[in-house]
Amino acid sequence: MTQQGIPAQVKQSTLETICYVCQETSLLVNHEVNNVIRAVLRGNLPSEPIGVRLAATKALLNVLGFAQANFGNEMECRLIMRVVYRAAMSQEVEIREVAFQCLVSIASKYYEVLGWPYAELFDITLKAINGDVHSVSLQAIAFWNSICDVEMELLQAHSDFIKYHIPHLIPILLESLEGEEGQEDKVDAVMNFIPKLLSQILKKLGHTLDMQIDDGREKQQASSLCGLLQLIVEKLSGTDKTKHLVLQNADAIMTMLLRVLATSRGGGGEAMLATGALACATGPAFEKYVPELENFEECSITVGVVGDICRAIDDKILLPFCDQIMSLLLKNLQSDELPRSVKPLIFSCIRNIALAIGVHFSERYLTPILVEIMQGAAGEVCAQQSDEELRKSVLEAYSGILQGCGDAKAEVMMMPYAQYLLQFIDLNAQTAEGVVVQAAVAATGDLADALDKRQSSC
Repeated sequence: MTQQGIPAQVKQSTLETICYVCQETSLLVNHEVNNVIRAVLRGNLPSEPIGVRLAATKALLNVLGFAQANFGNEMECRLIMRVVYRAAMSQEVEIREVAFQCLVSIASKYYEVLGWPYAELFDITLKAINGDVHSVSLQAIAFWNSICDVEMELLQAHSDFIKYHIPHLIPILLESLEGEEGQEDKVDAVMNFIPKLLSQILKKLGHTLDMQIDDGREKQQASSLCGLLQLIVEKLSGTDKTKHLVLQNADAIMTMLLRVLATSRGGGGEAMLATGALACATGPAFEKYVPELENFEECSITVGVVGDICRAIDDKILLPFCDQIMSLLLKNLQSDELPRSVKPLIFSCIRNIALAIGVHFSERYLTPILVEIMQGAAGEVCAQQSDEELRKSVLEAYSGILQGCGDAKAEVMMMPYAQYLLQFIDLNAQTAEGVVVQAAVAATGDLADALDKRQSSC
């Protein structure tokens, strides 16, 4: 690498070999590390072809773990950081992505060297977060996440470095997360910022609603922010370490979601999905919000969220609202105007209610639901045998009813419908495959259990 006139392909192959060796070895002595760093710095010169510069940047990434002495020397440290900065501003996406991976590694291994160039470092990373392609933006976010990790380990969660930058970072991170498909990996990357991001999202959503501007841009922003809320609630509630953040902010989150649902300016579907995520996260504590949701829209998203709520809260909380919910579900099943795609969700919701309230379902709703399934949905299934989702949902609804209504009275009430149910199961078993057959087998087992219990009680 140090000789003049070496062909570019030889340089690239040499650097790729160095990259591989550094990746596979567990020990390099100082003079070997110095030689490698000298080679990768030369390979990163602007005059080198793209392939050589990319190979050099990858090799640098792999040698960083051995470069303690080099980062302990201020002159060498500045030289390495200057090369990384230049690579981070390259015209080539692959080089920029690897350069930011280098910054992530440096942040976690040599945190103390990041103080002197922070103004330039801040500008580079923020431009990448807010304006670069997804893969590069993700690495720039990961850099700041690494900073938070290190400072928390050092018990310096409020150090000057991160404390100074957070007020500027949070708006940029939020802007980066908004309106982008596939946000989940970015949310993963900013978990250390989530408490402050959550507060910022609620604030921005409130500001959007206060603007009272009925145009496409505001609708899109409300929709995007609600979708982001859903992701964050799901992520935070997924671990015991962070679930308390959802519980602490549940009132503020639900207040804002109800505001979105009460407006006609968009975001309703995403707000309902976020509501479902909050119900799953808070469980029985969601009870106090249920009265506000009684007038839900007749749409597929809302029906699915009702199912989430039924799973999240216990039967004593759910019972006072069941009459209205079941009345609306039955009304929708009987509607000729309702899109066919919503009916499987309605049957899934009925199943969840049956499982949630158990014997109370048989006392209140068993007969009308079974009659509706026999007269309406099952006939529709027979006519639309290609609709696997509808067939599966009807069979699963049967299973849920049989499992939930496990008392002797319910089993007696089920008997007049047993023969019909067996015929329906047999039809699906003969004409379907895959998930429909699995649902048919499960329903057969549940029916057999119910009949066996009744026989044993005689």
